[in-house]
Amino acid sequence: MFLTNHWYVAAFDDEVGRFLLARTILGEDLLLFRRTDGAVVALEDRCAHRRLPLSAGRLIEDTVECGYHGLIYDTGGHCIKIPGQAHGPSDTMVRAYPAVERHRMVYVWMGDPARADPATIVSFPRLSDPASGVTKVRLHIKANHLLVLDNLLDLSHIAYVHGSTIGNEAVAAQAEVKTRRLGLNVRVTREMNRVPAPRTYAEFGPHQGVFDRWQLSEFRPPGYFWINNGSAACDWRPADGGDRILTQGEWGFEVYHGITPETESSTHQFWTLAHALDMVAPDGRAEFYRQCHHVVSEDLAIYDAQQRSLERDPQGASPDDVGSAIAIDADRALLLGRQVIKELQRATTNHA
Repeated sequence: MFLTNHWYVAAFDDEVGRFLLARTILGEDLLLFRRTDGAVVALEDRCAHRRLPLSAGRLIEDTVECGYHGLIYDTGGHCIKIPGQAHGPSDTMVRAYPAVERHRMVYVWMGDPARADPATIVSFPRLSDPASGVTKVRLHIKANHLLVLDNLLDLSHIAYVHGSTIGNEAVAAQAEVKTRRLGLNVRVTREMNRVPAPRTYAEFGPHQGVFDRWQLSEFRPPGYFWINNGSAACDWRPADGGDRILTQGEWGFEVYHGITPETESSTHQFWTLAHALDMVAPDGRAEFYRQCHHVVSEDLAIYDAQQRSLERDPQGASPDDVGSAIAIDADRALLLGRQVIKELQRATTNHA
């Protein structure tokens, strides 16, 4: 069951313009475009007459004309003209979704519009900070979104899936792992002391040999992640004894994910990375970004194989219950994440 009364990333801001963009979110077909004043509009992508997607029509000023019989809809989803009729049905309309643009992302509210509070959007202000270098990519994943959430809450896989760039054996074998639930958020930190620098850190960071490294991954429902990646000279520790979090002068970067279900078996992943401008030299950024993009693309084969295995399972395993024969220590965070989702699903059912 999808969690509907939440904001989801529907697009990066530069994907939406003065044209008709079709996108499926939580199994619902949406149409996205910008009004003449630049504001984003999200409508149901289906004419009320004969169900042709409105994205197959055309944008006329701030209205959409259906490409089948020419019905015209305004930005609120109301049909304002039916060619050949003096008066159309007064209640003819398609659904309009609340939409908000914030920090390079376009969010849509998929549930009850009366409950759409922009203050509850999980956004990432650093993506709009001119003092940060930013790169981004949208991935279309042929798998259920829960498999993606699991992946991002278990970073031990970096040692094996991403060994050519940011991973090495130390990520899995020498990490001190702390897992905590913070309200509805789940945070897992991995601290690796006196470990060899993997390729990407060695090529672009100041630590060529042995260094201290940390990763902090925080899940914020329904599908957002903040991952803080940092490094320091050996034996550096925060004075307050708390989590190591990247601060000015240390080398590292932050990664943000918006994980949006498309259907039960496909997912949109909106991936962004931000770093201090002086952390990576301008002439090295293209290669740094290429390596980071390669990291996130390597997971696609994992998701695809998992999804196909689930679909072929004779016992009927589903993403809600992966059907694992065992649970290992690295599963602690993802199991807490699943727990949060199930609680929210139960609360939705009880509210209904």
